[in-house]
Amino acid sequence: MNFKKLMVAVVAVVVVIALWKMMTRVDHSNPVAVATAFTKAMKSKDTSAASAYYVPEKAETWRQQMDEQFSTMKSGAEQRYFERIPSSPQFTPPSTAAGKTVVTSTSEDKTFSLEMTQVNGKWYVANF
Repeated sequence: MNFKKLMVAVVAVVVVIALWKMMTRVDHSNPVAVATAFTKAMKSKDTSAASAYYVPEKAETWRQQMDEQFSTMKSGAEQRYFERIPSSPQFTPPSTAAGKTVVTSTSEDKTFSLEMTQVNGKWYVANF
């Protein structure tokens, strides 16, 4: 393979990766988008991905606690825990009461709420 073809292939791969990153990026200025991404990550049991949507200064501690909690759960308890999380959440616009901002999903006949907080203009999950 000559050098010119190799460079074209490398550039094509870089462009595809950059486009994929841009298209899958979550808009942290939209609390519903953050809540949806967090919920989908939790449904797939990916606490690492979910921690990206949790309050930054508490995210690593939260992830470790959740991983520890899941590792000690019995299979039936773990299954029930994840069954309560909607697989395709449809969140309502955020509502603020008593200083707490909450988004609620009523997808699949399951009521599921997340407390949200805003840090430097970006929304994060504050309580799960």
